[in-house]
Amino acid sequence: MTTINVLVSVDGNKLAQQVSDGVISPGSSGAPTSLGSYSQSDVFVAMVAPNASVANNTQGQSELQIKADARDVVEWAITTFDVNGDYTVYLYNGSFNPSTAMGPLTYVSAEGYMYLGTGSPASTTPSKFVNQTNTVSATIEKVNVSIQYTLSFVLVNNSNGKVVGYFCWDPFIKVA
Repeated sequence: MTTINVLVSVDGNKLAQQVSDGVISPGSSGAPTSLGSYSQSDVFVAMVAPNASVANNTQGQSELQIKADARDVVEWAITTFDVNGDYTVYLYNGSFNPSTAMGPLTYVSAEGYMYLGTGSPASTTPSKFVNQTNTVSATIEKVNVSIQYTLSFVLVNNSNGKVVGYFCWDPFIKVA
């Protein structure tokens, strides 16, 4: 049983601009706008995981294919390319096909300590900070299955706290 950490990065600035320009619908929490797949969603989303857990040379793509075993846990964290500077993203929903292949999603929001160099240039003596992390995870419950799943996220404008839109896309997990 292994935990496979997946980092999702979203181009929040581009997505917000396309919503503002009317190119993409902002969707709703119950009906998020699909960002498409492969080259369509690659414009907005990049996913990375440990190389040993990535299948079919999909590292960095929106349609990341994870290779895993039954009882492995997949844990997703999401941020924007500017690390939630102008816009914040967070996962709020997901589904799996087949629906019985994974257990229910678990959402965790927790504080932890991290250490960073401060100043410019950064100090080589790290300073302690409290970091807020949000993750979503699920346990793989079937063997020998290909799972296509959908993750939904909210994009929030940090200058005013207003929701820009609700979006989703659909990567894969290949279970041995």
